[in-house]
Amino acid sequence: MNTVAKVNEPIVSIRGLTKSFGSHTVLNGIDFDIQPQQVVVVIGPSGSGKSTFLRCCNGLEQAEGGTIDICGHRLVDHGEMLKERSLNALRTEVGMVFQSFNLFPHLSVLHNITVGPRMLRGASKAQAEAAAMALLEKVGLAHKAHVMPA
Repeated sequence: MNTVAKVNEPIVSIRGLTKSFGSHTVLNGIDFDIQPQQVVVVIGPSGSGKSTFLRCCNGLEQAEGGTIDICGHRLVDHGEMLKERSLNALRTEVGMVFQSFNLFPHLSVLHNITVGPRMLRGASKAQAEAAAMALLEKVGLAHKAHVMPA
């Protein structure tokens, strides 16, 4: 799957996003764009819809209306979610780190980082470990590669 957006096009584009829980409207006509290399922070008080918004953006929550385009792929089209097979393919390219995320406690930091690329993308152990070590070095944590999360 090619997830590269065209030049000058947003990598995330949301138009008219709506979501309700019963009679409580949480998202009401949200329009939102993220440009390539732009850093965006979603802030607001507890209960304002931040998590619901993000869950709709990655297909963990079904939006009721609007459109969501991620890297040129239509995730939601007027409340209709991308088919499961296509959704899973998109999820191998786009990720989300949850607010209360956990590493697998029985795996080292390095193994936690490499399990996704190996299982979902078919990377070899050597390829996945080289990429993981480069990422750990980039954030100053290469010395923690073989440490257990606890």
